[in-house]
Amino acid sequence: MQHSSRTPAGAARYAMSFEEAPLDVDYGWRDDVDDRLATRIVELMRHTSASAPIIGFAEEITDEAAAAYIADLRANLAARKCRLLVIETGEGLLIGLCTLRRNLNPNNGHIADLAKGMIREAYRGGLVLPAAFHEIALRCEQDAVDIVTLDVRAGTPAHKAWERFGFETWGVMPDYARAQGAVHAGHFMLQRVADLKARALAIMNTRQQRSAAGAATA
Repeated sequence: MQHSSRTPAGAARYAMSFEEAPLDVDYGWRDDVDDRLATRIVELMRHTSASAPIIGFAEEITDEAAAAYIADLRANLAARKCRLLVIETGEGLLIGLCTLRRNLNPNNGHIADLAKGMIREAYRGGLVLPAAFHEIALRCEQDAVDIVTLDVRAGTPAHKAWERFGFETWGVMPDYARAQGAVHAGHFMLQRVADLKARALAIMNTRQQRSAAGAATA
């Protein structure tokens, strides 16, 4: 089943259905972060942190912390140490992003780490995350990456979402994060790229078939 087309800018465009109306969602890999994108990234991070913790940040992301993150992201992109996936509507609203941290050690180049993944709350669920994993898997194949890893605070919505998408825990750190006066465990997880791609495609096919069946009986 064909899931996406290409925009003139080269992004993958997926047609999705939300409660309000059908919507085009674009997935593009960026080599740099201009000032406009930086502003949109910070706004998304602050929006996301209001409903779910973002590892590496306090509950409130200060201007100083945001500026430091953008500077670090720009440096890592320039050094080709990471990939940046930007998810936005056809109208230009930034609804998600993910950084894929590359391992430049020649003995570990088959491994990449998912970091700072986030989706705007109103767009969680549906096809946004499966399509993101599909695009991530395709990028990994291009980079000769076979295994994707991530780490996440235990018991969070993100932790549960990664489990649903087939990531398996290979280790647990009891004192992983300290926030709001409490100590939180963290799960270190992994999945093979081939399995992630197959799972994302299967989920997209199933949900599109259900949507088509619902439309046919409406």
